[in-house]
Amino acid sequence: MNIQAEKIELIRLITEVNSEQLLKKIRGILTSQKQMDETDKIMSNPAMVKRLEESRQQMKEGMGKKVSLDDIWK
Repeated sequence: MNIQAEKIELIRLITEVNSEQLLKKIRGILTSQKQMDETDKIMSNPAMVKRLEESRQQMKEGMGKKVSLDDIWK
């Protein structure tokens, strides 16, 4: 699939739409896709899920390190 060609075709199709309701639906689909929650992205990746579980286990075993928010945002 040629992504750029698909995008151009979608733009062409959208420019031909005269229904406000359909345009709102298209906007909703594109907006919701764009705003996919970061947690969903992580949880859909098996390697990330495994790493998260390993980290949780390390915390339970006392291997975690506390870091202040002020230090993170420096």
